[in-house]
Amino acid sequence: MATPLLSVQNLSVQFCLNSGQTLQALSEVSFTVNSGETLGIVGESGCGKSTLARSLLQLVSPAHGRIEWQGMPLPTGNTAALRDYRRAVQCIFQDPLDALDPRMTVGDCIQEPMSALRAEWGKAEIRTRVDELLRAVGLESAMRERYPHEFSGGQCQRIGIARALAVKPQLIVCDEPVSALDVSIRGQVVRLLADLQREHGLTLLFISHDLGVVRELCNRVLVLYLGRVVEIADTASLYATPQHPYTRLLLQAMPLPDPQQEKARLAQIEIGVGELPSPLNPPAGCAFHPRCPQAQAVCREQVPALRQVSDHRQVACHFTLAQA
Repeated sequence: MATPLLSVQNLSVQFCLNSGQTLQALSEVSFTVNSGETLGIVGESGCGKSTLARSLLQLVSPAHGRIEWQGMPLPTGNTAALRDYRRAVQCIFQDPLDALDPRMTVGDCIQEPMSALRAEWGKAEIRTRVDELLRAVGLESAMRERYPHEFSGGQCQRIGIARALAVKPQLIVCDEPVSALDVSIRGQVVRLLADLQREHGLTLLFISHDLGVVRELCNRVLVLYLGRVVEIADTASLYATPQHPYTRLLLQAMPLPDPQQEKARLAQIEIGVGELPSPLNPPAGCAFHPRCPQAQAVCREQVPALRQVSDHRQVACHFTLAQA
């Protein structure tokens, strides 16, 4: 079996607050990402999606756990290996306008990572690549002299995508890349990402609240709840037969375009009562048990392990495992 491009093993992240409390943002998160695939990461706000992204980008330090890149532990310190990793893994941010420096032209924004991480490229080569990238994301090369405020949100996100591609990465972490865009623009950006992935052989880690976009773009889906992985499965199987009660909750929350179907959907929702518990005071046992209609005594006492229940699915649920 080929070595995964990225492997995360038992990753936990904590934040110490000014109040003296400890916030457990991620707990024992494990998964792999294979070369060329798109892995979707979904869950409610506050479940740890962005913290996971920042951990992979080495913007926050884990309390414990292991991240491997192409079978090797992530490099630390100011080393050549770390520089190689920075080139290999780039990010597309949620707010396209805030992600661009308003004092820099679009050309300079795209050029900046190349100047920092591709020292072997000359000025002429970098300038040519900026023009190629602008055209690749559907913009004119002459736009390189404009500033970010002169563009729409969708155009700014295209510029952000061009910047992420600038140093020829292998993996791009997409942190809610379409959530700040109008619905009419989202489909364009998603299709652009899919086209660029095929053209450049990219691997994508796609974080999103939009389950419709995830179904369209992703090969597999990882579901997070209160900092823990509760289910991982291929996209078709997860949407057709969700096994964890929380996954069913998320899919039931997807609105339907037909009014009659939407009315029937709302009538059939079986869970969702209550809010996401605070990570400062998570429930004992399975964190989802206060909201779960299937909860039993064991759910309130023991944290379920993430286990393989079929060839292409892992689930962390006592009830599902008992029936598997």
